[in-house]
Amino acid sequence: MPAVREVYLIPWDQPQLVVDITDVMDLKLQAVACHASQVGDVKAVEGRVRGRAAALGKAKGYPYAEALDPIVLPG
Repeated sequence: MPAVREVYLIPWDQPQLVVDITDVMDLKLQAVACHASQVGDVKAVEGRVRGRAAALGKAKGYPYAEALDPIVLPG
């Protein structure tokens, strides 16, 4: 079994990596909707997810983005 060498965390402030997710934003929201029993008001959550992704993307010139902090494990 291969070892995990990289882990990506979702930071709130000052991310190390910002990725353009514009092409998969609708797919991301469909995935969130699959967990309706966990998120409650899916439309409200969709609005927050879309707003956060738009804010993250704005600084990089993307319509939507996701922020990540990569951690590379020794090995």
